[in-house]
Amino acid sequence: MDILSIFILSLLQGFTEFLPVSSSAHLILFSELFGNSNQDITVDVFAHFGTLLAVIWYFREELKRVIKTYKFYEINNLGNCLIFSTLPILFVGFISRDFIEASLRTQNVIIFSMIFFGVLLLIFEYFKGKKTLNDLNWKDSIIIGFFQVLALIPGASRSAVVIMGAMYLGYRARDALKVSFLLAVPTLAMIFLGENIILGFRYNINFFELISVTFFSFLTALLTIHFFLNLIDRIGLMPFVIYRFILAGILFFI
Repeated sequence: MDILSIFILSLLQGFTEFLPVSSSAHLILFSELFGNSNQDITVDVFAHFGTLLAVIWYFREELKRVIKTYKFYEINNLGNCLIFSTLPILFVGFISRDFIEASLRTQNVIIFSMIFFGVLLLIFEYFKGKKTLNDLNWKDSIIIGFFQVLALIPGASRSAVVIMGAMYLGYRARDALKVSFLLAVPTLAMIFLGENIILGFRYNINFFELISVTFFSFLTALLTIHFFLNLIDRIGLMPFVIYRFILAGILFFI
């Protein structure tokens, strides 16, 4: 791939991973609409790695507390809750990976998902309540984990389905977003490790391109996390729902 394509893909991943608009959909669409049918999976993998580094850096103090206060035998410990929420998508993703790659990574699926999950975002926003991150328990974590499984559908958005799950359980918008960010750490880490194992840790891009895609996705994801977290209570989810509808409409008519 040329450096311009790598740069654009890095920005797309960084901007969309933590917004409820589906990063995978944007990466797939870029590949199809701009003729990059041979888009190297390594670029996608390290673009995700850049966003993983961004969320780790931004929430480093929270993550330090999670590690310091972790107790294996304490079922409602935040660390255990994040593990409970991660397990469903790892299990379902592992057994359905080939089916998803062969049957779901299409523009028609993306168009349907952008609209369908956009509608659900509007509906579930009315469920939000006053629960905070401190109220997260193992039961809520498992329910949120099953919501996150829906992120395997291209166009759904991992961020969107986790936010929906948390709001359905009565969490505040800002805290639902925090759950989504923190849950990204184990989820993206497992995805990154799994894809590297599949690739055999062999990459088809050079070291400069690898560093570039990681850096640009890291930087844009860091900015996205900061502004989204500070704007969510003021703007709500409607702007992202409108964006999903507009993008789906453009794709439909194209």
